[in-house]
Amino acid sequence: MSQFDVLRKEIANIQSKHRARPEMMRGLKVPYYRRGEMAIPGFRMAKGGDIETDGRIQSLRVMNKAAELPIDFFFYDLEDAAPDNPDFKVYARRFIVEALTTNDYGKRVVGFRPNNIRTSYFEQDLIEVLSGAGHRLDALVIPKTEYAEEVQDIVQIVRDIQRIAGHPNVPALEILIESPRALLEAEKIAAIDGVASLIFGSWDFARTISGKVTPEGWLEEQAFARQMLPIVAAAYGKDAVDAVTATLPLRPKKPAAMDEATYNIALSLPASSLDPAKYSEEFIAAMRKKERALELVRRDAENARAIGYAAKWILHPDQIEPVHSAWSPDHKTAKTALDLVAHYTRAARSGSGAEVDEDRLADKAVIGTEWWQVLGGLRAGTLTDADVQATGFDLETLQRTVVTHDQHQTLQKEGFSS
Repeated sequence: MSQFDVLRKEIANIQSKHRARPEMMRGLKVPYYRRGEMAIPGFRMAKGGDIETDGRIQSLRVMNKAAELPIDFFFYDLEDAAPDNPDFKVYARRFIVEALTTNDYGKRVVGFRPNNIRTSYFEQDLIEVLSGAGHRLDALVIPKTEYAEEVQDIVQIVRDIQRIAGHPNVPALEILIESPRALLEAEKIAAIDGVASLIFGSWDFARTISGKVTPEGWLEEQAFARQMLPIVAAAYGKDAVDAVTATLPLRPKKPAAMDEATYNIALSLPASSLDPAKYSEEFIAAMRKKERALELVRRDAENARAIGYAAKWILHPDQIEPVHSAWSPDHKTAKTALDLVAHYTRAARSGSGAEVDEDRLADKAVIGTEWWQVLGGLRAGTLTDADVQATGFDLETLQRTVVTHDQHQTLQKEGFSS
């Protein structure tokens, strides 16, 4: 045996070791897909109402709407959206369990947010909601995290409650990164089994560094922290979820003198087309403000998609469409990407490692970025199985173009394929 034969054997052993660890990409270890995550209050009651009757009716009315909204992921909120009062928290937990166990949520990803681990509410939040409805939950959103150690402890607590309650599933954890310490711990947190995503909490982050969140400038004001999370999350096969755009697209109140039909027509029209002789200056100004809020959330969502976020936080139903659309390429965009991937796959088989696509050199890396458009189109339904079949390749063969790892079957086991 020559020295090169010995060296070849050593190289083969080294390769075998490293092939066991696939190239990490966003979402490889996330058990679900979503474009937006919407917070739904776990408690709602008009001032002066009776908690057991009015509180239940109003809270369930709000929570039941989640089963009707065109949203990929929602969570019932026991933290910020429930009053910081022990008496109200008791009923909020009860109402959340009732909502979770009586609604049909279809294919929506379902979660809930407890109060943070340092509060007196945390223990009962987890035990009561998980024991009563843990089998209906896909995820928990964990707020005010500071250290990876506490996340690891919460993972174990959740597993223990699910086991004792006899539930067969273990919900994934989505961890809010809302402070300087949490940002420094983000890599350790992302590495924990059981964690699916890191969520950027811009307002609490700004609070803890004495910063600001301005509608027009927050993408630049918090650029460093915001850009870090998709990178850190993807390094461990997890997702990052962008912060909420807090400028809400609130609808103007219906003037007392305006009938319902006229009001609904006005809401469907651009503010620039509203007749000042028919609609008040105040109403038109409110419509302009709503339009600007929708422009901002669309801008923020498109930016989030471009820098590697998998989804965005949503607070208002009218934010759903602009957020979802950022991760939902239209048929033309998705089909163009699919055709480029297929062309590259075909060219690779004939000996080409790169192709010219208009004014860019489409090599493996460029094709890999286009693959996300293909996946986005398939998941959003704008691209069909028939479109894939028309390329002459199956999805697995096309997917091979986006990885640099020969044992790419590992990616399918981790859930990368659509």
